[in-house]
Amino acid sequence: MFAYLLVCAIVIGLTPSGFAQVAEKGDYVTVAKGTKLCANVILGTSKRMLDPGKGLWRVTSNVRANGTQSVAAFVLETIYDRKSGETTIKESRYDKDYAMFFKRDPEHKGMFLMVSPQDGSVEAIVEVRKRKK
Repeated sequence: MFAYLLVCAIVIGLTPSGFAQVAEKGDYVTVAKGTKLCANVILGTSKRMLDPGKGLWRVTSNVRANGTQSVAAFVLETIYDRKSGETTIKESRYDKDYAMFFKRDPEHKGMFLMVSPQDGSVEAIVEVRKRKK
């Protein structure tokens, strides 16, 4: 009975909007804080990453009054442990935080443009990173 009440409380407490990672806000979109984004290597490379296939961004702030959000660049490093024989992937911070606008890419469904607030140039074409099972 306790488990049933616990499950009911969780289902009621979690609304569908709680799962949304992206919300429309005029010309731009709002990406939830903590969302991981990866570059689409086929469509274009990132100006901020040396190897976009091994990099990702994490949104580190909510939307500010001017519409920008902070993003931090990370590099995925594969580390092999000789003793255990296990291989792990570690996220290492690549650089400082950047302020960006996010826009939907009109040419590619599900993709976003990271736009620089200084000059309006597209810094990267990204998508929400899919979780690995």
